[in-house]
Amino acid sequence: MTTTGDRARQVHDELEAALEAVAEHGRVSARLHRARASEESAKGAAVQAHAQLATETEDVRALESFSPTRIWATLKGSRDTDLDREQAERQAAEYAAARADAWLVSTHDEVRRAEAELAALGDVHGRRDQAMAEKERLLTEVGGAAGAELATIAAELAAARSTAKEVGEALAAGEQAAAALSRAGDVLGSAGSWATYDTFFGGGMITDMVKYDRMDEAQRLLHGADQALRRLSTELADVGMTAVVQGLSVDGLTQAFDVWFDNIFSDWSVKSRIDQAARRTAEAAGMVHEIRTRLAAQQREVESRVVELTGRRERLLVEAS
Repeated sequence: MTTTGDRARQVHDELEAALEAVAEHGRVSARLHRARASEESAKGAAVQAHAQLATETEDVRALESFSPTRIWATLKGSRDTDLDREQAERQAAEYAAARADAWLVSTHDEVRRAEAELAALGDVHGRRDQAMAEKERLLTEVGGAAGAELATIAAELAAARSTAKEVGEALAAGEQAAAALSRAGDVLGSAGSWATYDTFFGGGMITDMVKYDRMDEAQRLLHGADQALRRLSTELADVGMTAVVQGLSVDGLTQAFDVWFDNIFSDWSVKSRIDQAARRTAEAAGMVHEIRTRLAAQQREVESRVVELTGRRERLLVEAS
């Protein structure tokens, strides 16, 4: 036989769950809105990147074929230099296009995930209205101030638990970003030391290949860090914290030149880019550390609030029974 106290607990539990679902629906809806805006930006960036790639490809083709451009470059005695430059610019455009495509895929996936989460939540507002109506019936039957206070606690608990979930997700994203930046920083330091060795001690084709192997690895890791920072930025928006980190990339434009024209000017240009990427990586790592510290403090505060509200609720339920 169901007692009044048992029924009260069931009503309060369902109301809390319904309010949490509404809060979650609002959070996911906001994320979906941002994801769709990012997807549109990514589409524009991809179109622009591929248009630039097409232009650079056409420039290379003109110098490689028997075209007026090639004839004129040959007469000037600069065909090889022009072709190397155009090929390097095409490689840079290929990387930019690939990065834009990866961003577009990432934003598209984020939109799909948010849409799936909303669909799984179902009619959260209808569930809340039904729970509120049941609560109203219970309060009408039982009366007293305890019922009103329990309703207030239920709403506060729903908000606190939703915030706790968002902060936890942001912390997880922060940990991934910190790890990605640490790996990229280690490899950039290695690439920088090889660039210095090449500049001062002669180097050659072997040192070029070793150096560029590290640069390629650094570029891959920085791309991963860029994706991790984008995710962190999304999670920070959920908790109302401003993202202060920007995307990172390595300019590989000098790679095609340096293998063939191994001199101090090209080497210093490469080293300057490595040093710049290393500085930006270190700055981003420092920012992520500060963000994680702030998130951890927020998490402790929210968890303390949940414990306090849960204790109040349990005491009221015991007293009501």
